[in-house]
Amino acid sequence: MRPEDQKLFPPVDVTLRDGKRGILRLLRQSDATILGDFYVSLPPIAARYYWPHPLTRENGENWAAQQADNPCCVTLVLETPQGEIGGYAWYRWQNEAAPNSVFGICIREDYQSCGAGRILMEHLLKVAETVGPALMQLTCQHANFRAVQLYQKLGFRITKEGMVGARREFAAEPQYWMERRCR
Repeated sequence: MRPEDQKLFPPVDVTLRDGKRGILRLLRQSDATILGDFYVSLPPIAARYYWPHPLTRENGENWAAQQADNPCCVTLVLETPQGEIGGYAWYRWQNEAAPNSVFGICIREDYQSCGAGRILMEHLLKVAETVGPALMQLTCQHANFRAVQLYQKLGFRITKEGMVGARREFAAEPQYWMERRCR
């Protein structure tokens, strides 16, 4: 995200449904270590639903270094009171003229089922009202029913169905393509 756009979205203190507190903020390049820590803290099953790249320390550190100031990417993190990452969500697009963006979200196990995903998504959608293409797209496996329900509650609609191919230790499985207009 461009520096002038970053200024429009300062950090926000949040309280989740279970009383956990955190700070919702934009990713910084200096977050490389804690994003790497976040990736390696995830259970192996996380790679089934979140798989744009392997969940390794190196990939987490690289994401922070490469995407924090990328003008065609917005990454939000939920920083815990301990200075760790409880979850993060991002959307990115090819270039300034791109008609759409792609989206990803990943929540640490101890921050699931307490509203962390919803709060990250809602804030990300607010940012998308100002920054990036007007159309956000994602894929989501049928089996990730909680995510499908959340996306639909937030206005995403299913546009087609298909299969995601086998990857790593996970078999091929059905998935939805979903999209939402941001403005």
